[in-house]
Amino acid sequence: MNEDDEALIRIGDELAGILVEHGLTPDNSVLDVGCGYGRLALGILHATNHRGPYLGFDILRRQIEWCRATITPAFPNVRFVHVDVRNARYNPHGTLEATEAMFPVRSGATDLCALFSVFTHFYRADIDRYLSEIRRVLRPGGVAVTTWFLLDAARIPLAAAADAMYPMVHTLDATARYADATDPLRAIAYDEAAVREAVAAARLELVEVVRGTWAGEPGRTVQDIVVLRRSVSDTTIDPGPKRPGIGARTRPVIARVRRLPRGVVRRVRRRLS
Repeated sequence: MNEDDEALIRIGDELAGILVEHGLTPDNSVLDVGCGYGRLALGILHATNHRGPYLGFDILRRQIEWCRATITPAFPNVRFVHVDVRNARYNPHGTLEATEAMFPVRSGATDLCALFSVFTHFYRADIDRYLSEIRRVLRPGGVAVTTWFLLDAARIPLAAAADAMYPMVHTLDATARYADATDPLRAIAYDEAAVREAVAAARLELVEVVRGTWAGEPGRTVQDIVVLRRSVSDTTIDPGPKRPGIGARTRPVIARVRRLPRGVVRRVRRRLS
């Protein structure tokens, strides 16, 4: 990310402060989606009195391995998981489509979910899936702090200006624009009305929108902050989408093994025993 140590800690502290402003308490369970190399985790450890469980996951294996080797040994309640989700920009060879991804947390187990600079690199179908997963993992009343590049009719001229931070001059569809013709997921913006519809479709409440500075307007953060909440009255237990069972996945393999000559099967068994 081309950050020195000072910038790493400063930005981590700022992100942690945003969570505190939106309800982070010392005992909250935190899920950090797209945690990267632990910037938010370091900020929480450095700038807050948080002592509850933290889990960060990311599609970038190298960053997760560094976090596991460097942060978790000193802070055992701060854990990291690699989830090999495919992303055209950041993990093009991932084994799992984002539309099939499941957050590595049980349903209703999370007090506060953070997604900093995630939806700014996602296509709409992937966003819809992640919004449904946010709802699944949040407890009733739980909050998600997310960041976006939001557009509306008044903002498009600012966002498309040549001197904008990310000039959104390319049109993906009626609700999305992007800045880089050869790399759409470098920075992608969505119509705010469409985002509100997606949030509602995921059965989440939109609590607050705080505009950022990316389009040339005054603000505290670069990206727009959108705070979501699972309704307190939403007590439905959602186990998430079903995946093929182990039996279903292994039956074709077993069938092929059974067709092998007996001598081959015996040799394989001896090697495995």
